[in-house]
Amino acid sequence: MEIGSTRPLSLALLAALLIACGCGREEPGARAVERDKPLPDQVITDFRLTETASGKKEWNMSARRAYIYDSRGLIETEGMEVGFYDEEGEIKSTLVADRGVINRGTDDMEARGHVTVTSNSGVTLHTETLNWISKTRRIVSDDSVRVVRGGDVLTGVGFRGEPDLGSFEILRDMKATIRAQDEEQPGGTVD
Repeated sequence: MEIGSTRPLSLALLAALLIACGCGREEPGARAVERDKPLPDQVITDFRLTETASGKKEWNMSARRAYIYDSRGLIETEGMEVGFYDEEGEIKSTLVADRGVINRGTDDMEARGHVTVTSNSGVTLHTETLNWISKTRRIVSDDSVRVVRGGDVLTGVGFRGEPDLGSFEILRDMKATIRAQDEEQPGGTVD
């Protein structure tokens, strides 16, 4: 009798523990990943950061929120926008992305999620990840890219170029759709 009466109690206790700890409602390992991620030293809303070299502005970044990790030397951002400057101090292109990471030791930057770079000359780059390499002052990606210039569209995998998109290369699988010069903008008519 005692064995039969404790078994339902043990199952009920186990079920209560599973519900209390949230087990069964999470993906396997989700709680372990949360525990292992270090907490930021600072969280800043309406974050702004300017990178200079020899007294000249290289880029200026704003983000909805930034997470500062002092021991890791990283800044993680949400909702980032970066303006890249030319030698005269004018913005030459603008990058927007869902998230970003800045390495404070190297000043390299990675943009992630719906990354778009738009130059003042009207060239636009779309990709999912893009890196700013501070040492070479270039932007690079190993992901699929789409570059739009007027009505011309270039697609491929891998990108290396200048932040103003004046000079760049697509590394492989490049395809191009070239619009004839006498065509009007999309939605227009051809004479």
